[in-house]
Amino acid sequence: MALTNCKECGKEISDSASVCPHCGAPVIKDVFCRKCGTKVSENTKFCPTCGEPVAASGAVGEKGKDKLVAGLLAIFFGGLGIDYFYLGKTTAGVICIVISLFSCYLWGVLMFIKGIYMITLTDETFNEKYVDNDRTLPIF
Repeated sequence: MALTNCKECGKEISDSASVCPHCGAPVIKDVFCRKCGTKVSENTKFCPTCGEPVAASGAVGEKGKDKLVAGLLAIFFGGLGIDYFYLGKTTAGVICIVISLFSCYLWGVLMFIKGIYMITLTDETFNEKYVDNDRTLPIF
């Protein structure tokens, strides 16, 4: 827990507070646009500078999935399907484990390549292909 200043009265408050205990003003946290870096309030849906959708955390996809984390999980633990579990695709993760067992870990080599591919995608393409898509087993 950290302390921050209220934007209305200037007194110190907890950063987890939703309302200032001193003046009663709602606490609005600032986030940054992941495309242009513009500082916007947390309830802003689109960046006023570039028009990019602003996620609640400001740095990851709409559903909270980061392409770097998913790509690294695919590179290091791809044969175990950990990247699929991270992306919320449990069925694909289980299928990945079974394929890996019967392919003498050749599947792990393919998932290594997929991990590199995931990291090189743009944020929009990654979210479109892996996060927002409800396909069970997106291989590439």
